[in-house]
Amino acid sequence: MSTVFYRKWRPSKFRDVVGQQHITDTLRRAVMTDRVAHAYLFTGPRGVGKTSTARILAKALNSETDDTGDPIPDAPASIAIDNGAYVDLIEIDAASNRGIDDIRALRDRVLLRPALGQFKVYIIDEVHMLTDQAFNALLKTLEEPPPQVVMILATTDIHRVPATIISRCQRFDFRRLTNHDVVERLQLICDAEEISTDAETLNLVASVAWGSLRDAENLLEQLAVSFGGGGSAVTVDQAREMLGIGDATAAAELAAAIINLDAKTALETVEREAGKGAELRGLRDGVIEVLRQALLHKHGVTSLTSEIATSEAIVAATDKASAFAIMHAIAALAQQHRFADNASPLALEVAVLQAVAPPSPEPAVTTSRAQSRAQSAAQQQPARRQGSPQSAAASGRDVTPADSQSSDGDVPDAKWVRVMQELTNLGGTPIARLLGSVQPHGPVDNVLMLRPKYANVADRLKVTFGNAKNRGLLKQVFASVYGPDVQPRLGNALSEEEIEGEPQEAVESAPPPRVESEATAQAPGSENGASARMEEGPPDIDDPMVQVFRNVGAAVTSVEPN
Repeated sequence: MSTVFYRKWRPSKFRDVVGQQHITDTLRRAVMTDRVAHAYLFTGPRGVGKTSTARILAKALNSETDDTGDPIPDAPASIAIDNGAYVDLIEIDAASNRGIDDIRALRDRVLLRPALGQFKVYIIDEVHMLTDQAFNALLKTLEEPPPQVVMILATTDIHRVPATIISRCQRFDFRRLTNHDVVERLQLICDAEEISTDAETLNLVASVAWGSLRDAENLLEQLAVSFGGGGSAVTVDQAREMLGIGDATAAAELAAAIINLDAKTALETVEREAGKGAELRGLRDGVIEVLRQALLHKHGVTSLTSEIATSEAIVAATDKASAFAIMHAIAALAQQHRFADNASPLALEVAVLQAVAPPSPEPAVTTSRAQSRAQSAAQQQPARRQGSPQSAAASGRDVTPADSQSSDGDVPDAKWVRVMQELTNLGGTPIARLLGSVQPHGPVDNVLMLRPKYANVADRLKVTFGNAKNRGLLKQVFASVYGPDVQPRLGNALSEEEIEGEPQEAVESAPPPRVESEATAQAPGSENGASARMEEGPPDIDDPMVQVFRNVGAAVTSVEPN
């Protein structure tokens, strides 16, 4: 049985590891200066060299090395490690040995001295699969292993590894490989294995592998077995067929039709490819890739775009379309659940029609989420007086001009809305909620009359106005909105007839603010003492039942003993 490419071409020296020079250089210096750590943590995507680097480190610790810190391949320890026969290298798959009993057994074995080499090296692959109890059992051993033990943890999901484990290791982050790095390695393998192909095919394989050298080597071997026999060359069309990637020309043609919003040409392209027996999912994926490249070209990222995406037809269509329309097309095609039946062209046809349909208008000025919720609530409750500010302020959301009306109930009072908005911005949200149950009248002769809708709100406003800090805040806001000459006055609560039949509702469930040591206070903005007189707040009574009455706005002045 032949050895698969990714095992046959596994790197045996630090210099052979592709794309991870920032890690291999550090490890080589550690070996040469005898400053090897007791525990390492290798993290990164799959197929980028984590386990291979761990094995090379094990060889460098137990075998002879050259002047650069690389292990000598012909040394007995290196040969034994490459063949999987070195007793002092123990590899553990944490996905199948993840329990606390497995880690306890490991903890007992690390006490034994190495049989052949200078170090016993433990490689725990996919360490994030260990259970919480197993991680806890590993902690002490990982922190203070015997001097002859080096532990190397490898994972593709670092976020699932506890911080207590990470802090006890030297962490190395492996990078996803670039297409250039992968293509160079594939070309080396092709030359050694006598596989005839071209650079375009290798680039296609590297792009499908998406930075994983192991995946790319597997795909290359599959192509060589499928199409490379008898000395024949592997073509890019054969690679597209095997990888399930549609014809590049058809994908570009369909992408151009979508960008141009040409539904007829787009549907004809789908029908023609379906009639030829092409794999429609691969065609869809190819179109998405062309649209992605067109989007990059739209923003001037030409160094990353492919030749297809920079062809004259795609460039001409991209220049006419907006980036928003291209993103809309990508989103329409990327809905995977529509492609349950890959044999039928219907799913792709529907996705294409959605892609060429005009997208929703791109918002020039976006409103806040709170304002959007307020507008939706107003549309869903037409029977309620949408213009009154009490609905918006009592619910705790931002108040928009459509939420507030003047005293006649017809014309929105934008200034009153600004009062509550500025109060909210300045940290006076509780006061803004109270004022949401107030109807402003005026100003008339520089007097703005504030009439509460409910009697309990009137009492609580008196308490609120009695606070010096609140008065200063209100004075600042009213002067900013209405001008310094306008004097706000607190009037009587509205009668039932004036409320116009609206249901009485509790505005605020929080207890009223306690009055500072002032028996009387002036309304904000008042400088001549002509404002309404504020009553003293209720005396302090430490009783839970009293607090219940206060929560609903009742004024409690005394409590009779039982």
